[in-house]
Amino acid sequence: MLAKTLKRAGIGFLLGIAVGNVITGLMADSELLAPALVAKAGSLSAAFLLQTLFTGLLGAVAFAGIAFYDIEDWPLLRIAVVHYLLIEAAYLPIGFFLGWFEGWGPALNWVAGCALAYAVVFLIMCIVYRVRVRELNEWNEQRKQEHRKTIGGAI
Repeated sequence: MLAKTLKRAGIGFLLGIAVGNVITGLMADSELLAPALVAKAGSLSAAFLLQTLFTGLLGAVAFAGIAFYDIEDWPLLRIAVVHYLLIEAAYLPIGFFLGWFEGWGPALNWVAGCALAYAVVFLIMCIVYRVRVRELNEWNEQRKQEHRKTIGGAI
């Protein structure tokens, strides 16, 4: 499981870098990087390097956290909450360090928005799984009936 988690973290690191750079590129009309980060880093290129590394770290944390979904003994709600808390525990300090938040107000708005997104995804997952379970139960019942007919016809 550790090797699988580390592989996911590596993939997440690369995806985090890619997503972070795409978002930075899409913001080309405004400031590419937070002015506080540029001042802290000393140059635009150093700030870009820091942001690239930290967005990679966020991706690694998010993808490594997918390992929680492999714990079969845990209910889906616990897994979703723990994964969400893991991501927020990484995102908030990194967001403050990189200057993405100009205070706790925007940070709390971010946390609330992410919580809402997780709740919506969780509800969708519950609906999808409920439909799949119903379909599997119906399929299983059909197989039982076919088996009964086969056994009954053989006697």
